[in-house]
Amino acid sequence: MVTISEKKHMEHSHEEIQEKINSSHNPGLVIKDESPNGNRIYHIYADGEITSQKGGWAYLQRSEFTDKFPIRGYSHRLKFPLKMGEHSYAIVTEQDAYLIRDMMLRDFVRKQI
Repeated sequence: MVTISEKKHMEHSHEEIQEKINSSHNPGLVIKDESPNGNRIYHIYADGEITSQKGGWAYLQRSEFTDKFPIRGYSHRLKFPLKMGEHSYAIVTEQDAYLIRDMMLRDFVRKQI
């Protein structure tokens, strides 16, 4: 059983998650002149999936690897700045990708309680 105080600690408002997405999105992390192996790029998708791929001149031209799978059943009104096909995402650091996903997971769990 989760106590009220534990539940409060887990909560992140929609606005807080959105602000973190907006402030973390940084297309400048893709350094076109850098070696692809020296410039790893992370995407956080609207469904909570985290992917990584080579950066530099190879960005979006090589395989994208899933680091964390989507959060099944998570629904929200969050806006992500970029779109690829039907999927929206943000370009972020590895640390921010995991932080945003954690905020999304906590939001999902809170809605289930």
